[in-house]
Amino acid sequence: MSATAATRRRKPVKEIPVYNGPTMAHVGFQGARHMHPERMPSARSERTTAIRLFDTSEETLENVENQSKNARILIVNGLKMNQLSDGVVQRMLLLEKLDLSENQLGDASLPEAFKKLEHLVELNLSNNKFTKMPTALKKLKNLSRLSISYNNVDSLKGIEKLKKMQVLMLDHNKFSQVFKEVTHMRKLEILDCSHNTIREVGLDVRFLKNLKELNISKNKISVLPTDIFQLKNLESFKASQNQISKIPVFNMNPQHCHCISEIDLSNNMINKFPGHLLTISQKLDLSSNRLKTLDYSKMKKVEMGPGKELSVEGNPLTFPPMDVCESGLKSMMRFFQETELNTKMYQGVKILVLGAPKSGKTSFVQTFADGQPRLSEEMYEKSAGIEVSDMNIEDVPENEPPPPISLSASKKPQTSAKVTSAASGSKSGRRTPTIEQNNPNQKQHSKQTKHLPTQVLNGVQESDDVIADDNSSTASSSGKRTLNMTIWDFCGHPFYLFPHYMFFEQPAIAILTFNMHSYRSEHFEEVISSWFDWMIAKTNKLCVLLVGTHADKLKKEKIKQVCNEVKAKLQAHAERQRQIVQRRIDVITEKPHISQTLSAQLNAYSLLLQEKFIVQSEVIITSAAKNTGYETVAASIEMLSNDSRQFPNVLRVIPTFWLDVESFLEEKGNTMVVPMVKFDQLKEEIGAKFGMKHLVSTIVQYLHETGKALWFANNPAMKGVVILRPAWFFDVFRAVFRHDLKEKLDVEVEDSFKMIAFDDESEEGITQSKYDQMKEEFLTEGIVDRDLLKCMMSHLLPLETNGPFMEVLNLFMDNLDLGYVVTKKPGGYNLDPDTEGMISRKYLLPWFRNVPEPPSVSEVWGPLEGKQRLAGVCRFPKYMPPGLFEMLSVRAHKGTHNLRFLSHWGSGFHAKHKTDKLQLMFTYYGHEDDNGTTLRFELRDDTHDPNEDAVSGSHMWSVLLPLLMDLEELLHSYTGVLVERLMECPGCRLLTFQGEWLTPKETQGLPTRPCEECNENIDTAFLVQPREKKRDDVRFNLAKIRQKKRQALAGSEDSNRPGKFNAPLHANVRTGRRTAILPMDNVTVDSGGRYGSVSSAVGSDLDSDTEDVRTSRHQSAVGLLPGLTEGEMMSFITKQRELGNAAENDVDRSQSPPANGSGLLSGFNSTQMVSFLKRHSDGANGDERGYSSDETNDEQNIPASRGLLPGLSADQMASFLQKHANESGSDNESDDVTPPTSFMRSNNINSENDAGQ
Repeated sequence: MSATAATRRRKPVKEIPVYNGPTMAHVGFQGARHMHPERMPSARSERTTAIRLFDTSEETLENVENQSKNARILIVNGLKMNQLSDGVVQRMLLLEKLDLSENQLGDASLPEAFKKLEHLVELNLSNNKFTKMPTALKKLKNLSRLSISYNNVDSLKGIEKLKKMQVLMLDHNKFSQVFKEVTHMRKLEILDCSHNTIREVGLDVRFLKNLKELNISKNKISVLPTDIFQLKNLESFKASQNQISKIPVFNMNPQHCHCISEIDLSNNMINKFPGHLLTISQKLDLSSNRLKTLDYSKMKKVEMGPGKELSVEGNPLTFPPMDVCESGLKSMMRFFQETELNTKMYQGVKILVLGAPKSGKTSFVQTFADGQPRLSEEMYEKSAGIEVSDMNIEDVPENEPPPPISLSASKKPQTSAKVTSAASGSKSGRRTPTIEQNNPNQKQHSKQTKHLPTQVLNGVQESDDVIADDNSSTASSSGKRTLNMTIWDFCGHPFYLFPHYMFFEQPAIAILTFNMHSYRSEHFEEVISSWFDWMIAKTNKLCVLLVGTHADKLKKEKIKQVCNEVKAKLQAHAERQRQIVQRRIDVITEKPHISQTLSAQLNAYSLLLQEKFIVQSEVIITSAAKNTGYETVAASIEMLSNDSRQFPNVLRVIPTFWLDVESFLEEKGNTMVVPMVKFDQLKEEIGAKFGMKHLVSTIVQYLHETGKALWFANNPAMKGVVILRPAWFFDVFRAVFRHDLKEKLDVEVEDSFKMIAFDDESEEGITQSKYDQMKEEFLTEGIVDRDLLKCMMSHLLPLETNGPFMEVLNLFMDNLDLGYVVTKKPGGYNLDPDTEGMISRKYLLPWFRNVPEPPSVSEVWGPLEGKQRLAGVCRFPKYMPPGLFEMLSVRAHKGTHNLRFLSHWGSGFHAKHKTDKLQLMFTYYGHEDDNGTTLRFELRDDTHDPNEDAVSGSHMWSVLLPLLMDLEELLHSYTGVLVERLMECPGCRLLTFQGEWLTPKETQGLPTRPCEECNENIDTAFLVQPREKKRDDVRFNLAKIRQKKRQALAGSEDSNRPGKFNAPLHANVRTGRRTAILPMDNVTVDSGGRYGSVSSAVGSDLDSDTEDVRTSRHQSAVGLLPGLTEGEMMSFITKQRELGNAAENDVDRSQSPPANGSGLLSGFNSTQMVSFLKRHSDGANGDERGYSSDETNDEQNIPASRGLLPGLSADQMASFLQKHANESGSDNESDDVTPPTSFMRSNNINSENDAGQ
């Protein structure tokens, strides 16, 4: 032994403590080899990392004092300790984990130094005697794992600042609410609050987005929010031994659906099978509940895979049998497949829930769907777009169709809650709507709808309208059916009045909600009547239930007062709307003569009054807090759905083949990234798989009516597309069209944006500065960049490639008319980028365009004030559909209209025609005296050269009419809107003429019409479009007719033949740029070339012009070619004389109909016209080919349109030709014979004609 070793062994014993008795502590070292480092030499220093105490005696604590300075873990459990020593804590300030479980610590057991444990990450206080959260916890800001299980704590007050919490164990305490106090713990992953007295989970759970495990078992919970099942990271959810009776339904997005490994709902009171949970979970435990049947329609959607389990033991099941259920999920699926052929499915109905903001729609829908009180807080009420949910009413009785109701006044139903049709007593004898009353708030019983009056909500029909349908509700043999309902909850913000019009379709039942607690008389228009106007404008074939919410906050007297007031105001509003229409009917019927246009208006007005608009005028009183009134709502829906006259397809038996196609399309839609497919492609695919291709349209329409697909068959732009998942389309639509866009766009650029395939092909993706710039551009200008749209849709579409995004973008811009392409330029935007050949990445969305009218509009438009114009309006006395102008502006921008947009502001747009010198402006403005709106259009001549002819009125119509037809096509989708069409007088600028572009026939036959205000005769070319081309069958004998006319004019050998022949003549009628050749009167010509009497006309092709109308038309243009002023006539004759000889040699051209006959004599082509002018010009100087004096003086035999200018005798014709021949100069000829294609018709054409004569 060395000297050194001997010296060490001779050290005093007191320097090395000797421990007697049991082990005092378990000490862990970093790299430790021995419990007591003093006993064993070591070349390196060692640090204590963990200490476990087995007793808390002073000696023990003193002995570990030197080892505790660097300790990270301290375990002091199971020692029945009632006080933690301040000295221990002071010596272990670097602790990261502290276990004090299974002691007798109380509220004052933790020392003041406990607050200094700033590094503490994990703390275990379970199995102690705490009654509240220790106050020292609020200082432990790094604490991420806390267990306070098995105590008597009833409040979480004191942990508000613990934002790093990841694991929180609160089980076996006395908590009555938890989730509101933990919403700030956004990193929380595990939460166990079982074995408490919690009664409500609350909507705050949706903030715990990182939650993986949630245990709320053995509490007093009766309602589960849908937000729990939509937590994207949830892996385990346990809610056994509660009082849950129904599981909420919710919309599941298959593309983003998270599969939960385990859902335990055993030992509850669930009586309806929540099959939708089986589709999102691997193991579903529903044992020991109250289930009687399992719904195969929900189970067949389950994808069977390894480990898929369903436990239903301990339930009173009758279908399927218990022995089948005990054999497992696969046995149940086989049983259902075998019995599927005997199961009947019935068509459901769509429920559309509407209402102003804060009207309680979301609470109403959730309570109605879940059957339990569901209160949504204000921030949750601010949902955007459309929310979808499903529910059903079971055991719907099979009622007999209600008997026909007489339309006579004596038999008018007195209990009907609807707007019906009754005799108005007006002069027109039309039926007008009246609201009749019924109180639906009877004794509530959802299964006893037969107790409601049989005529509640029933439509008034003629007796022969009641038709027996083999596929109707009578198809059920059991007499009990299930009514499936798809509920669409529409956000009530005014922003959505335009976007939601697309989805507000029939057949459906609308539920209008309003908050009775906050209702005031001055709010009636905002919360009720404006919504009725919105609905009626879209369609007046509606079934509406009026529902008052928040009834629990009012006394019975106040509820009765509100209901009576709403009822009275609703009746008064309906009567005012009826009178608006009735007054217009009376004005028309009092006229001595009703024109074609007025007749069409009268028919449209009458239809507005005759259509059925069913209204539950008695308010259905509900309270989501107390779950009252909802059985009455269900009873009303059930009664409506059972009425085959209102809903002939609802509750009919669905063929098995249809169900197979429905399952196929649902599966197909769930597998598609963009669940849209062309209808023709879908038709071929279904035909190849199932056959019966001719039924595809009917099946897809059935899916559309029930809300399971979207197919807008009545929209020409959308009927070629089928959207297989409506909820997905609502999400995509909501990503762009939302009222809180500013708030939603106020985000920081995420790393996920770098994965997007941006248009600039930047490797770094989008920068924060560029994102902010695009956001500001969208919010202020209503112009959205394509890259910003990709960011907005990044959570819905895979954007690594442009394919899916471009599908959605094309649908928005091309099919739905939501916007058009623009480009950025210095100082502004180019609204017509095609003119510069640029490829744009920006789109102007008119619904977001709220900028004022720019000053440049008046600078360009103002100087044209005195020019020729076409102007008119579409006036909406009651209600103009939101978005009508915006969609029209997008259509006007399309290339078919050949317009170049100059400006586009919130209430108008200004454009120039690309080829013609015309400017166009559309604007709209509200009325000050009523709620009406006027949409104004004006087209002005833009010629500036004084030597250039102005654009004629007929040519202006060729530009304006296609736009008006687009407007009419849009109006066609709003069947309940009242619109008046008016044209402006060019003289007094007042709206004194009817807009007759839909019924132009009568005015087209007149040369002028007098203005009722200024008494001027207005050229009809500025009031209505010219005639269209007539049928081609009138051209059958053109060659023969032309030959006979040439022979008559040239004095051919046929002129010496005795007798007479009939030569059918034709006139060229100009319609803008087109010329229609119409057969004129058969003129009898004798053998000497004289004109005889006029025989009958070809009536079927003359529109219905009377002889007086034709005579007045000829007299209105004396001495001029049709459509020319005197100056234009002189210029035309000069040109034609110069071109005459070359045209005479063009024989082949003369054999074909003229391409454009503007400015020609009736029945002549250009060659014949030149020859005629030359001949008669010479004849005026004494040529032997001219008319003799005897012939020219015989005015009685000269017709108005044969070889002469309309209205001139032979002498007048000769004088006219002589005058213009002297003025026109030489007879030089040219090879080109091309008559002008368009001419102007002047407003004061009569005065010019007088000068010409």
